[in-house]
Amino acid sequence: MENKLYLLNITVCGIKNIKEEVCLNFYKKTIDKTFNPEKYRVKAIYGENGSGKSAIITAVKIFQDLIFHDNYLGESKTQIFLDEIINKVQHTFCFSCEFLFDDAKTVYNYSIHIGKARNGLYEIQSEILQAKSSNYAGSHYQTIFEIKNGEMVDIHCAEEEKTALERKSLNLLTNHSFIHLYIINLDEHTLFEADNPSKELLFHLISFMIFLLQITIYLGEEDQHELYFLQKRLKGNGLGQQTLIDELLEQGNYQDLFASISEKHVKKEFFEKYKEKVNRLTQFIQIFKNDLVSIDIDTKENGEYYVCELNLNYGDYIINKEFESTGIKKLIRLFDCFVSASNGGIVFVDEMDSNLNDVYLCKLIEYFMYYGKGQLCFTTHNLDPMSILKKNRNSIDFLSSDNHLVSWTARGNATPENCYKNGMIEDSPFNIEASDFVGILGE
Repeated sequence: MENKLYLLNITVCGIKNIKEEVCLNFYKKTIDKTFNPEKYRVKAIYGENGSGKSAIITAVKIFQDLIFHDNYLGESKTQIFLDEIINKVQHTFCFSCEFLFDDAKTVYNYSIHIGKARNGLYEIQSEILQAKSSNYAGSHYQTIFEIKNGEMVDIHCAEEEKTALERKSLNLLTNHSFIHLYIINLDEHTLFEADNPSKELLFHLISFMIFLLQITIYLGEEDQHELYFLQKRLKGNGLGQQTLIDELLEQGNYQDLFASISEKHVKKEFFEKYKEKVNRLTQFIQIFKNDLVSIDIDTKENGEYYVCELNLNYGDYIINKEFESTGIKKLIRLFDCFVSASNGGIVFVDEMDSNLNDVYLCKLIEYFMYYGKGQLCFTTHNLDPMSILKKNRNSIDFLSSDNHLVSWTARGNATPENCYKNGMIEDSPFNIEASDFVGILGE
């Protein structure tokens, strides 16, 4: 196992049409000294239109935003978004996950719930982080911290530090994750008055942040800048713990977050890294379009940034990437996700098959199964990848419209694609006929 992080499962409920808990398991239930994720690196989520596949990916994005954003719940656009996307019956969004850190030596369990307050705005109702040594029988979780209704219920540190943290986080914990407050304010000392802040607490919280930094999410939107600013905070924390932080960053196979291919504004100090990425992107796109000569960077100076435009050079003509085919544009946007999943990151992609040729899609998935070092989870309607994914374990999940999740297991000579399209997967019957459209689409 080359990477030190592995996502074991996520559980989601209270978003869009997902009323009951939906749990995605990426590995088997028990973990022992022979832990080996090589056959558990790729997962595809199938389901009917509107079954909640995209909601699962969106839930991961909300989870990430709740911790990364400085004022996520305080922004009116966030409240409007949550009011639209959180389930209209439950009015509560819940997300939890378990992950391994550092060669299965530590297992973390995290959970966060948000719901409406009396003023009609969404706030954090509870947040808890727990840890245990491995996942062996008999090992039990120890609470690192627990927040309920804006109050600190428990925290793993000395009484002096607990008192300081309670005082400094007063009235902040309903709108901010405790992890965010603790990590983001490290360099400002606004949460510290204790003489010797707990190194163990710091270790656990930064370990969690490293895990979160490993997650990349594609929802068809432009990349955000929170990851860049977070690393800047970690690199200049001012607490004399930089050696510890550097070690954790190294253990997490920390991804290069400074020069996203989709980013137009690139800091001058990172421009060389950006050029290296564009060169790799050129090699990547040339696999699909062998007449591509190069991808040229058109730059304009804007203070400490370069404003960059990518132009695809085909020798006889040059075209801006925005005017390329939808398939090539999709591959360009997904490039950072693929790099991350290849190098140890945890990647979620919604509708990975849209605008991609079936052959290309299957070969990319096959690459991540055999050569990838990270994890790739994606939603799709394309059945062709099933023939590849069935060779691995826990790689095909079917989500029904009533939130029931079924994982594919071998059934003699039956194939997952035939079982699925013939309505033989539990709670996923495709019981429609061509004649059902008669009189609706035309006489």
